[in-house]
Amino acid sequence: MSEQQQPDWQPPKPEYDVRDERAPWGRWLVSAIFIGAIIIGAVWLASKVIVPKDVPVDIVAEENLTTPEPETVKEEKKTTDDEAWVRALEKDTLEGYREYLDAFPEGKHKDDAQARIDAYDKGDWATAEQRDTIAGYEDYLESWPEGLHESKARERIAQMKAAAEARRKDAAERARQDQADWETAAGTNTVPAYEGYLSKHPTGKYETEARTRIETLKASAADDAAWEAAKTANRADSYQQYLTSFPRGVHVPKAIAALEKLRPAAGREFQDCAACPTMVTLASGNAQLGAGDNETDAKPNEKPKRPVTFSDMFAIGVTEVTFAQYDACVAAGGCSGRPSDNGWGRGSRPVINVSWDDAQKYAAWLSSTTGFSYALPSEAQWEYAARAGDSGAYAGGSLAAICAFANGAAQESGLRWANDQCTDLSSDRTLPAGNLSQNKFGLRDMIGNVGEWTLDCNTLNLRDAPTDGKADQRGSCNQRVVRGGSWFSGPADMRYASRLMQRRGDSNDFTGFRVVRKIGG
Repeated sequence: MSEQQQPDWQPPKPEYDVRDERAPWGRWLVSAIFIGAIIIGAVWLASKVIVPKDVPVDIVAEENLTTPEPETVKEEKKTTDDEAWVRALEKDTLEGYREYLDAFPEGKHKDDAQARIDAYDKGDWATAEQRDTIAGYEDYLESWPEGLHESKARERIAQMKAAAEARRKDAAERARQDQADWETAAGTNTVPAYEGYLSKHPTGKYETEARTRIETLKASAADDAAWEAAKTANRADSYQQYLTSFPRGVHVPKAIAALEKLRPAAGREFQDCAACPTMVTLASGNAQLGAGDNETDAKPNEKPKRPVTFSDMFAIGVTEVTFAQYDACVAAGGCSGRPSDNGWGRGSRPVINVSWDDAQKYAAWLSSTTGFSYALPSEAQWEYAARAGDSGAYAGGSLAAICAFANGAAQESGLRWANDQCTDLSSDRTLPAGNLSQNKFGLRDMIGNVGEWTLDCNTLNLRDAPTDGKADQRGSCNQRVVRGGSWFSGPADMRYASRLMQRRGDSNDFTGFRVVRKIGG
């Protein structure tokens, strides 16, 4: 085997290295040097901050003040000041600049910081001045208790509070005076009083109420004046004018009542005084009046039959005027003489033994007593009322039917012209008014009981008689027309169209009258 082929041989390692048995002097030396350096530094630092007990305090303080600051500390402070200023600029808020000054009251940027703070101060002051209120200035002081404008803000607050107090006192005095003046005006309650209040207090507490009361008083005065004018005129048109002008006037109920008296509704019964006849209002309308050609008992002066138009309503007595009603006129001095009753009785019996002139006096007395226009009826008014729309010759349509409506000569009378189809309840005298049946207009005794005076003069016929319902004043006016027949009349004289002529001064026991009243004035 060659030398090259022989394996390397290494002697075996001993179990312990001799070097391990040597002391670690080098590491100890390094550690000692490091510790020594730390101790030296600590001593030096302590000498800078700890005053030796044996050195006087004043000397130490003087040394500290006079000892120049190391350059590194100055650099560090400079860096901190700038950094704080940069942060303040980045925030750009009042708080940011205040924080800077708090940290660096003598910093290099203190003037800039204060200028910016003052700018905020001035802005808030401008806002306070713009608001110009106590609250506005108080808000400024809350934000800037030592601000640039602190004294001015307090001054203005004081001025404003003083002015507010002055205004309060002035307002209280004006309110007191307002109340006193109002109570005076309200107590007087006249237009001048309220106008005086308004002149002193044009915008006072009671300004609206004062104006309302003035309007009310003026309206009331106008209302009263219009009512007095209507009463003075006492015509339907005057009352109607009042109602039109013052539909809610104080006197509306009285105006309606007065108008109703002057112009009662058709078919309405009324009395204008306690002793006055009971009247009924008839509607306006048309009627054929006079005797027709088929009436065998008709006389020439009852023809021709003609149309008559009644444009206005009128009222007529429900019955003939009674003794009681006529006697009231005598007692009042309106009528002369007390007519005889033939011993038949007075009271509700129709008045007899009165002439046409007596009837005229009675109508005049009614007019003066009531203030309304009373008169005797025209022939046309009388026949229009008696017929009540009937176009025949007799009330009820026949001689037998007339018995229910008329007190005429019946079989008991023994008169040769008596209507033997009737039984006479009172063969030789009148009946108390209103005992027999009424016609369609509510009228009684239009036929029979007593004949009734009218306004018309005696004419030969009705050819040219008025067609508007007015009285015919042609012919012989010393004689007047009597209509309707009486307790003494037979059938021929109890027709609607029958006409009897009597001298105006004559009186008898079979003639009386009833009255009409103008409606509307």
